[in-house]
Amino acid sequence: MKYKNYLAVIFLTSSAQMNCVDNPHFYRATNMFLEPRLEHDYLLTFDATVSGGSTTQGRSASNTIVPLLDIYGLTNIQELNVNTPFTNPDNPYDTLLNNLAQLPKRAGFATLSVNGKFHIIESNLSLTQNLSHGLLLFFYLPVRKLKINDISFTDLSPNDDLFPNKNSPEWQAVLQNFNPLLQNYGICTSPATDVGVGDLSTYLGWTHNYQETTTIDFIDITLMAGLLSPTGKQKNENNPFSLPTGYNGHWGLPVCAMLSLGYYEWITFGGYLNALFFLDKDKTMRLTTDSDQSGIIKLTSGNVSVHRGPLVHTGLYFKADHFGHGFSFTTAYSFASQQKSHLTSCNPVQFNCAVINSDPALAGWNMHTFNFILDYDFAHEGDKVGNRIGFFYNLEIAGKRTFNTNIAGGMYGIDISLSM
Repeated sequence: MKYKNYLAVIFLTSSAQMNCVDNPHFYRATNMFLEPRLEHDYLLTFDATVSGGSTTQGRSASNTIVPLLDIYGLTNIQELNVNTPFTNPDNPYDTLLNNLAQLPKRAGFATLSVNGKFHIIESNLSLTQNLSHGLLLFFYLPVRKLKINDISFTDLSPNDDLFPNKNSPEWQAVLQNFNPLLQNYGICTSPATDVGVGDLSTYLGWTHNYQETTTIDFIDITLMAGLLSPTGKQKNENNPFSLPTGYNGHWGLPVCAMLSLGYYEWITFGGYLNALFFLDKDKTMRLTTDSDQSGIIKLTSGNVSVHRGPLVHTGLYFKADHFGHGFSFTTAYSFASQQKSHLTSCNPVQFNCAVINSDPALAGWNMHTFNFILDYDFAHEGDKVGNRIGFFYNLEIAGKRTFNTNIAGGMYGIDISLSM
């Protein structure tokens, strides 16, 4: 009986995945999702990754490389105070913006490009506990440090003799008072660092490994569904450079499916589909007040119900499994897409729903990524415990409204057979 258990452990440690489930985000290249789980009663697996990256570039709505904080378009200051309640003639900052808004409209005038540098350090922790008859429990928690610094504003106004232009007094007055002006409306433009856990995901799943086939080695399938809890830190709405460490306070309902096919005892082809559906959330946030506004700076806050669009993550992969002693190599293509979100104003008299939903930040994002993974399996015959290490690199190749952040990192995994 023990001999059979040892053989089972050898099989499970050589077949276990070397990657954690991923919550895709616009600010870094997407990790490869899970491979199908081994169907082995009472197998316990712990996986951890540590990774990081940085960038000064983003991708616009047309997949064009732009300065980091221009992914939602250039910041149009001339339209910034349109349709807001800030019209007090005794407030010098209201007067500066209103004087600017009264000037003739001209392409590029009173427009800023906003640049900065983004840094991320991330750890993904997961625990999988097989039960019997293919059932399993899966828990996933990310921990992140997100930082945006080296922030700069570049004036893109035309520098010619036509009116208005870069040297127009109304525009220069705004630029000379820019930081105190934003502070007057409660906006902080200092660098932002957000550290903490992300959102905790809890899954119930079922897995099956089918080997009764004559044409291929095996067919593996895993299905999971669960709950995403908003344990992450939320965005500071008064700092346009702040980022949430999770999905900004939303509860979520994730469902996923994984399939793989084995050939020639060392080749695996696979694919996965992961979808995350969010529950609505009421919150106070910065809002667009005119459809011509763009960029990341908004003056007005309001109470809204946020209907966040579903997040879909799918991909295909090829794995050379144990092609050289304990080494395996995986290459994958991943596609992640955050669908458009929608806001419902709690005060429709004050805020026009069509206008607040014209904000480019609500239009969603998508990302295409290549994943490369090299790992080594330390398992030997007779081991009840198997250890694995690996390295990975995620290369973003295209996207819309994303930071162009490539990620490199390392992985560790351990499998423990708890069956008697």
